[in-house]
Amino acid sequence: FGPMAAVVIQKHWRASLERIEKALSPVYFADVNLSGISYSSRAPVSLSHWAAPGRVPYAQAATAVYEPIAIGASFGPAWSTHWVRVEITVPPTWSEQAVHFLWDSGCEALVWVDGEPAQGLTGAADSHQARRCFSLPAGASHVVLFIEVAANGMFGVGKDGMINAPDPNRSFSLTQAEIAVFHADRHRLRLQLQILHDLANTLGESHPRGARALLVANQMLNVIDTADPDTFHAAATLANTFFSQTGGKGGLQVTAIGHCHIDTAWLWPYAETVRKCARSWANVLRLMDENPDLVFACSQAAQLAWVRDSYPGLFARIVARVKEGRFVHVGGSWVEMDGNLPSGEAMVRQFLFGQRFFEEHFGTRCTVFWLPDTFGYSSQLPQLVVEAGMHAFVTQKLSWNLTNKFPHTSFYWTGIDGTRLLTHFPPADTYGASVSVSELHACVTGHKDKGRTSEAMLLFGYGDGGGGPDSDMLTRIEIMANVDGLPPVQHGKPQDFFDRLKADDSLLCTWRGELYLELHRGTFTTHAATKRGNRECEQQLQQAELLATLAHFLPAPAPA
Repeated sequence: FGPMAAVVIQKHWRASLERIEKALSPVYFADVNLSGISYSSRAPVSLSHWAAPGRVPYAQAATAVYEPIAIGASFGPAWSTHWVRVEITVPPTWSEQAVHFLWDSGCEALVWVDGEPAQGLTGAADSHQARRCFSLPAGASHVVLFIEVAANGMFGVGKDGMINAPDPNRSFSLTQAEIAVFHADRHRLRLQLQILHDLANTLGESHPRGARALLVANQMLNVIDTADPDTFHAAATLANTFFSQTGGKGGLQVTAIGHCHIDTAWLWPYAETVRKCARSWANVLRLMDENPDLVFACSQAAQLAWVRDSYPGLFARIVARVKEGRFVHVGGSWVEMDGNLPSGEAMVRQFLFGQRFFEEHFGTRCTVFWLPDTFGYSSQLPQLVVEAGMHAFVTQKLSWNLTNKFPHTSFYWTGIDGTRLLTHFPPADTYGASVSVSELHACVTGHKDKGRTSEAMLLFGYGDGGGGPDSDMLTRIEIMANVDGLPPVQHGKPQDFFDRLKADDSLLCTWRGELYLELHRGTFTTHAATKRGNRECEQQLQQAELLATLAHFLPAPAPA
C-alpha cells in the first residue's frame, strides 16, 4: 500500500496547555524540560566577604579586609549591609561564548564594576521580580566584581507578610554564585513557547490565532529533544513562522514605555530608597547599552537629587541618556505627592522645586504630569499642572475602583477653573507591566475609548520597590511587535504619544471635577493627627515665606 501517511491526532485543549506548562516549569521535570536550556557549562567563582558597619561608600568597601565565604553564607540582620568580592576566571574554552555571572542572595544587591554601580540584583525570594544574572564583558578571562548586599527584600523585611511589622532578625542566604555559558537563541525559544501558550490561554480555543498558537507550540514540543540542542532550530523555525504573521492596519497601536515607580517611603528606610534608585536606574542604563530602542520615563526630582549626591558617576550617565531623549523626565514634581491632602500652595511648590531641578540638570522642564500611584486626584490639579508647563497627564490608579469603573481611557480632564488636561489611563491597568500576552490583550479589551482613538500606552518594568524593566520584557516586545491576534507594540516617548493623541482628539470625552478613587478610603481620617500636622506645617511655612518675602523690603539682611 506504499508509505503510511502521517497520522494527525486531535489534541485535547487543556491537556495540550498543561503539556506546555510542564515543559516550561522550573518545578516539575526541571531536570529534563526547557526551564534550564538557557545555560550550560557552569563553573565556580571565588568569594570573600566584609560585613560593613552601615551603608558605606564604595571607596571604603574597596579597601576593607575580606574573609572567604561559600554558598550557604548568611547576610543579616535586617537592613544591614554586606560586601562580597567576586573573583571570576573564565575557562579558555568559553572565550567565544556569552558568559553570565549568576547570583542569588535572596535579597537586594548591587553589582559594582570599576568603582561604578553597574546593575541591581534581586533574589528569588521576590518571585517573578527576581533578577539573578549579570553578563560579563565579551572575551573577558578574569573579572573582579564587588556585590553590595542589602539585607532586605524588594518589599522590606515584613515578618510573615509583606506589610507586616519588620522582622529585625531577618537574614538571607546565599544559594547561588557561579558563572555559566548563556545561549540567547535557546532563551528566546523558551520565551516564544511561553508567549504561544499565553496566546492560546488568553485568546481561547474559539479564536483562530489562539487555536493556531496552541498547535504550533505542540508541534515545537514534538520536535524538541532537550538532550540534543540541534533539535532547537526546527522548533525555532516553527515559532518564527507564526510570529512573522502580522496583524492588519487600522487597529490599536500600543506604545511601550519603560518605567520603575519607586515609593519614596513605604516598607523600608529613606536611606534604602536611595540605593533602590541606584540599583533600578543602573539596570535601565545597562539595558539601554544593549537595546537602542528602549525609552524610560522617570519622575520624582527628589530621587534624582539623591542619586546625584550619592552616585555622581551614575547621575552623569543618566544626564547623557536624557540628552539622547531616551531617559525621559516626567511628572514635574519634587516627589509623586498625595493628590488629596496637600493644599494648592503645597502642590505649587512641588512643581516649583521639581521643574526647577529638571531644568537645571536636564535643560528642559517636564511636559507630562505623571502620578500613577496616589489615592485620588483633586480637581485643582489641571490648573496647577498646566500653569507648571505640562499639558498631559498619566495615571492608572482609578482602575482600582471597587464600585464604579471609570468610563474613560483617553479623555480631557477639566478642573474647577475650566482648565483642560489631556489624560490617559494605560488600559492594561498597571504601571508595572511585564509585557505579557494578557497585558497586551488588555490594551484592547480594557480600552474604553478605542472607538475614539487608536492609541494605548503600556508602562513596563517592576515597580513600587524598584527594579525597572528587564531583558526578557524587551525580548517579548521584539517578538510581539506585530503579531496577528495582538495589537502592534513599539517603544516610544510619552510626549510623542500625546502628540498623536492630541492630533485626533475631536472625539474625546471630558470629565469634570475630582478623580475620586473608590479604594483606600479613610486613610487619613483614621490618622487625624497626620492631617492636622500637615495643615499646621503648611500654615507655618506660608507664614514664614510671607515674612521672609517682606524682609526683603527692609534694610536689614533677610533671614536665611
